[in-house]
Amino acid sequence: MLLKLYGKNVNWFNLYIYFYLFVTPWHFSKSQLSVLTTILLIWSIVKYKDIYLEKLKKVGSFLPMIFLLIFIVYSYVSTLWSEPISQGLEHVNTFYKYYFLIIPAILISMNKEESVIGIKVLVLSFGCYALYSILIYLGFFNSIEYGFQPENPTGHLRYLIATQYMLMAFFLGSFFVYFSHIKKEKILFLIIAILSFFALFINNSRTSQLAFFIILLILTVLILKKYIFNFKAIILFLIISFSSIYFLYKNDKFDRFVIAYNETKKVLENNTYSGSVGLRIYFNKVGFEIFKDNLFFGTGPKDNRILLQEKQKLDTNYNARIINHFHSEHMDTLTAYGLIGYSLLFLSIVILIYNLRKIPLYYYMSLTIFLSLFFNSFANKTLSVKPLNYVYIIFFLLFVIIAFNEKNKKESKLS
Repeated sequence: MLLKLYGKNVNWFNLYIYFYLFVTPWHFSKSQLSVLTTILLIWSIVKYKDIYLEKLKKVGSFLPMIFLLIFIVYSYVSTLWSEPISQGLEHVNTFYKYYFLIIPAILISMNKEESVIGIKVLVLSFGCYALYSILIYLGFFNSIEYGFQPENPTGHLRYLIATQYMLMAFFLGSFFVYFSHIKKEKILFLIIAILSFFALFINNSRTSQLAFFIILLILTVLILKKYIFNFKAIILFLIISFSSIYFLYKNDKFDRFVIAYNETKKVLENNTYSGSVGLRIYFNKVGFEIFKDNLFFGTGPKDNRILLQEKQKLDTNYNARIINHFHSEHMDTLTAYGLIGYSLLFLSIVILIYNLRKIPLYYYMSLTIFLSLFFNSFANKTLSVKPLNYVYIIFFLLFVIIAFNEKNKKESKLS
């Protein structure tokens, strides 16, 4: 059982944390995160007032956290070379101001065991959203006003957000099925994995679907390499691969990949940038030009997007509407914060995964989460779209707590 919800054993603080984690991905209202996170932060300060600063200092000195905190500070410093500074500051605040609430609230409130439960709660939340999407696909919750229709079963969140939930839920659910020793838990996460798998391939995100195949291949090589000639392992890989392709074809999603191929072909053969993929290639091309001129420090936040719009307006060969985002989180980060900012963020994630390498379950889980972030960031917003940025930062913090706990155990044994 995840929680004891009876009699005097009810831990209302922990119950609130898990409620907070469950509802954050759903993003029901603009004020949801600020209100719920403020409550959690104040509650945690009151509850742990005697050890608050000591605990925060210890976890905050963990190397992955140091790099992440330096990146956040650097993003604010980089507004000094934005023009005007006020716009750069407003842009950074839009996405990072709540990190100052979320980071201490999570780090102080949770230990390793609670963080593991927190990951399970997030996966359960994703699974519920997958079910929600499937019900829309089956004809429930239809609404022309909100776009809830079987051919567009994304729900109230954009498909670029919802499909990343489904991608993560499939793999994390599968890991819990494989590693868990509790039968009921195995069944629960098996259901979540199946629902998320189906929901991923009835929605319209080619990026998340392509990321699924790449991550599946990477994990197959890493996990099943010792079973490479194992008949069951090969059959499992083939079943997942062919099932996903079948669902794409059955739901008329496969044609979207054909269109993407043709749009890419036009770029390579005729230098014609058209369609969703063609325009993404164009934005990356322009982004690379901006990046070259601002290699180390970047343009500063918001200035990179203003430059992108200006280059579109000046380009006589560009006939589409003016877009204010690169549709690539990698390019957005590189152009805004340069190699310095990008490297700080990248290293915080790599060092965290490295610290989890000897705990198979959490190593593969963290690898999956951040591979999803990495691959989806090539053609989508990730850390600059709400609530996806908050979901990724929460995962980061939960894995930090697990890795920090493991590090302390090793040091205790050595001493």
